[in-house]
Amino acid sequence: MNFRMKLRPSLWLAGLLSVVLSCQTLSAQQYEWEGKIREAISESKFAEAAAALDKLDLTGPEQKQKEWYYELMRRIRIEFPYNEEQIKELLKKDGKDTSDAKMREWESKRYLEMRPIDGERRYFKHAVPNLSRIDPELRPTRVVSASDKQTRSFRIVNCEEMIKFSDGKGKLTHGQKNVFHCVATLPANTIPAGEVVRYWAPFPREWTPRQQDVKLLSHNADVCKIAPKEDMQRAVYMEKTTVKDEPTVFEFSFTTTSYAQYFSQEYLLEAVKPYDVNSDVYKEYTKEYLPHMIKTDAMKKWTDEIVGDETNPVKIVSKIFDAIDARYPWASSNEYGTMLCIPEYVIREGHGDCGMLTLTLISALRCKGIPAKWQSGWTMHLDGECGMHDWGEIYFEGVGWVPVDMSYGLMNSDDPLVRNIYKSSLDQLRLVINDNIGCEFTPKKEFFRSEPVDFQKGEMEWKGGNLYFNLWDFSMSVESEKLAPAK
Repeated sequence: MNFRMKLRPSLWLAGLLSVVLSCQTLSAQQYEWEGKIREAISESKFAEAAAALDKLDLTGPEQKQKEWYYELMRRIRIEFPYNEEQIKELLKKDGKDTSDAKMREWESKRYLEMRPIDGERRYFKHAVPNLSRIDPELRPTRVVSASDKQTRSFRIVNCEEMIKFSDGKGKLTHGQKNVFHCVATLPANTIPAGEVVRYWAPFPREWTPRQQDVKLLSHNADVCKIAPKEDMQRAVYMEKTTVKDEPTVFEFSFTTTSYAQYFSQEYLLEAVKPYDVNSDVYKEYTKEYLPHMIKTDAMKKWTDEIVGDETNPVKIVSKIFDAIDARYPWASSNEYGTMLCIPEYVIREGHGDCGMLTLTLISALRCKGIPAKWQSGWTMHLDGECGMHDWGEIYFEGVGWVPVDMSYGLMNSDDPLVRNIYKSSLDQLRLVINDNIGCEFTPKKEFFRSEPVDFQKGEMEWKGGNLYFNLWDFSMSVESEKLAPAK
């Protein structure tokens, strides 16, 4: 089945209902008045939706739901800031064809992301750079920077060393001590002086052997509390009071020890046993976790067509990994809080970022009865900077949890061990913050989350409401020191 052609474009926003109900409200109840609102938003008729909302006199949870629809439309507008004239100027600067015929062609093929909001074409903020990532004709012409070439070369060498020094059975290697320095800045006078800013900052998980020796080193907050180790999206909670004409700056640092872990495909094929379908792990990590880990009939059919008659879980993982890698290139995404059921988006639109590809893999594996879960945080770069990243883990009976990085995909190597390494391993350059999506914080957030799915930059709010990502900045850097190999 050509999933991409079968699903109607209107499903792009209709799927947001799932996000609204499961991630941003106190209740999953649907109210009688919501149908027309959702229909108007799905058709990009924001003025019509807003006018209908204005007429509603609601209280309690229903009022909260009403407020979310206003916020949803506001956030979508932020994601689509350019009109047609502006996007053409950006395309010209990038050396692209800006004829109406070419624009309509790219739009119809979903290479140039556009929404007709209230009848006006509006374009995604990353539409221009994404065009060369998505269009198969333009993709080979993309210019690879010197730093990207260096990163790719390093990654291949690092993968070769991971294999060389591992036993292929998950032995931890390549240990390194990391000190992370983080800064979150709310510009001066964003909110009134004398107000308390609440900030949930990313903080390392302590449940994976690949990440150890976690410790908060310093902070400059008035209040600072580390969330329990059990929190699946772990934060360090801080407060500061704003001062007139001065930015509110949260600075903090922490340390971890990180390791690489490699499981060979050969070892997994020999060691994996039939699943205990009655175990808690199996039941928890093969179920639907709406709205982004799905087992719909369409998802099952798509997965079945890839897997065929294969029954070995290791080979099933390999086949689905190969299919996603071949079909769906990486591209910058909309904020997850404004998106549909993410795996459906990937399959329909033909691309996705690291988290989107990971959720597609997880959904497909759960459809085949293979336990899989989310993991995310940051990657460490060679220059000491860090980048947000998402990946996953797969549970194999008789082995345990095995890491997988879907968006790194197949390595460009003639060595099949290196080429397939990220099907069952991770490098040492990871900071793990999350082991699930859409989780509660400690303490709980009062207002809507900026990111209701993932958690990497943190969340800010004050008594007047949530402080969305466009209002503040976050940066992270790292200093790393390799540990001597164990004897």
